[in-house]
Amino acid sequence: MSSYIKLSTMEYPRHQGDIRLEYPEMGYDFICPDSYAFVVEVSPPEINHEEQTCYEGFPQQINGQWTMVWEVRNLTDDEKIQRAEFLKRVLPNYQQDLAASGTAPDVI
Repeated sequence: MSSYIKLSTMEYPRHQGDIRLEYPEMGYDFICPDSYAFVVEVSPPEINHEEQTCYEGFPQQINGQWTMVWEVRNLTDDEKIQRAEFLKRVLPNYQQDLAASGTAPDVI
């Protein structure tokens, strides 16, 4: 889904629906008003999920274009413990669901 930044207030993310609410006179074709700028989407970086987390930061202008930014940081010791406990609870159920997903549906 395309995202935009409202230049006067730096509100982000804004989407076409938000902009259309502000500009109800806009017709069927979406034309981004000058008060907004399109934000180029960037895939998240590869990380070590055992040690790191990744989240979207505030967009930055790169070569004159607003661009999505990803922040990477190391997990805290508490987060690593929480992750391990979560995987212990969820993974056995996940493995069961995978095994069951190969069975034929019960259809009459």
